[in-house]
Amino acid sequence: MKIRKLKINNFRGIKELEWDLPAGDVICLIGKGDSAKSTILESIRYVFYPQWNLLLTDSDFYQCKTNDPIVIEVTLGELSEEFFSLNKYGKYLRGWDASSLSLSDEPDSHLESVLTVRLTVGKNLEPKWTAVCDRNPDGVEFRTADRQKTNASIIGIYSEKQFSWANGTPLSKLTETQSVKESLADASRVARSSFETHRSTALKNFDETAQLSEEIAKLLGVPVKDKYKAHLDLNSISIKIGGLTLHDGEIPLRQLGLGSRRMLLCGIQQRGLQEGHITLFDEIEFGLEPHRIARLIKHIRDDKTGQYFLTTHSPTVLRELTVKELFVVHNNGGSVRILQTSDKGFEEHGVQGKMRSSAEAFLAKKVIICEGATEVGFLRGFDDYQLSKNKNPLSYRGAALLDVHGAAKIKTMAQAFNSLHYPTAVLADGDAPIHFSEDDETELREIGVDVQVWSDKLSLEERAMMDLPWDNVLASVKLAGEELSYPVFDNICSALKKSIDSDLETLIDCIELRVAIGEAAKKSGWFKDITRGDRWFRTISSAFIDPVFLESDLATKLNNLWAWVERD
Repeated sequence: MKIRKLKINNFRGIKELEWDLPAGDVICLIGKGDSAKSTILESIRYVFYPQWNLLLTDSDFYQCKTNDPIVIEVTLGELSEEFFSLNKYGKYLRGWDASSLSLSDEPDSHLESVLTVRLTVGKNLEPKWTAVCDRNPDGVEFRTADRQKTNASIIGIYSEKQFSWANGTPLSKLTETQSVKESLADASRVARSSFETHRSTALKNFDETAQLSEEIAKLLGVPVKDKYKAHLDLNSISIKIGGLTLHDGEIPLRQLGLGSRRMLLCGIQQRGLQEGHITLFDEIEFGLEPHRIARLIKHIRDDKTGQYFLTTHSPTVLRELTVKELFVVHNNGGSVRILQTSDKGFEEHGVQGKMRSSAEAFLAKKVIICEGATEVGFLRGFDDYQLSKNKNPLSYRGAALLDVHGAAKIKTMAQAFNSLHYPTAVLADGDAPIHFSEDDETELREIGVDVQVWSDKLSLEERAMMDLPWDNVLASVKLAGEELSYPVFDNICSALKKSIDSDLETLIDCIELRVAIGEAAKKSGWFKDITRGDRWFRTISSAFIDPVFLESDLATKLNNLWAWVERD
């Protein structure tokens, strides 16, 4: 079974969400923190909760408002045959059009037959599961046994139980069910006398499963020190089935690292649920190195039996996935919207390539597109300066700085992020109108992008040397020469086309000299990386207490950009 549509109302940080899912077995939710990505996974888990005693509290309601019930609806396709029976849910079947991503209340021969399952929780905190349609809005009970048949489970941080043969775990499903109780009884008797003596008979079935788990572990790159086998875990020994856990030699696998546990559990679950499953994987990268992330994602892609819902905050994960598998989540005051990055409207913006080159920015709330590394470093310094003035930093506002490596890439990158509903701003030089023109600026502003370009067709270095107080200009020259080891006076003389005194104290403020210093800084790359751009701003930050400088183009546009950052 696979999910075709999801609706959520009044659940945790989500006031409302309606999401029609395109075809695909790997769905990765991305976006800034607190956008409700994990809540979406939890909502699916709750709809298919495999037991009757789902515990909820007032905090599970949106803004703790218990007068508004929690309502979560999941529409399922690829249904089990038994669900079609009139004695089961046949009267509640609906139709799903995969081409238009639309739901019809009546099934039809040209539509996929689907079933909508609704979880409702009122102020009494009692969950109620029903299969519903518009024809029968009151619905019929969706039973615990049928929720279990969806095989919906979450791979989270706490997974120790999943490495035992307890009821409902992947290992218990992977083991032949008819032999579990008998083998367990034998194992309990053996434990009272000599556990290892009778291993070949009493634990044969469990050890076969353990051997299969070992093969899966090796396939996924999980280290195996000895040999996997079933063994009584002395910390949880019991005549109950949960006391039998998976071991590597004498070591319980619950002692594996978190990433290895989650990775192995994913493999075991896929092997044990070959009839189909819905697997929810929150923060898939947690505890894994980049090379193991790549291996796990390949394993997930190769599994054609299930549907995977992932969340991530990792650029590595984004680079491993395609735009068809990535969905951006935006939460605006509880109203949640999900956009697939491969939608037709985004094709012209080349999102796939930008995802690979600029993955970190896709995990932010806002994006500031910088023409080059100098701008990124300069803004980092400006960020630290604002923090020293008791203002909230860029990170507090969820703003990411993105170096696009040249003016020619500014427009398309800004359009791509704006099309995915990221608040977007641009900080660019004005000295390359061939690559980023006034018409480009106008076009971006018309679609809502904030654009700050230095006036008079100047670069950042040229604009700064024209606007800064003279002491700060000389401090910039000193930084480049004494600390960054540039032949600054040769650079300036080349720009002036004449010699000057190498003593800074003798240099007198004039337009000609400011122009030459700006040109030298630009052409010789005095501050052309993030670290040097940052150091440069720190060197000249004292200018921001000068009221005359605050009226300049440089200061005005930096402050305009900061005002944009502070807007919600």
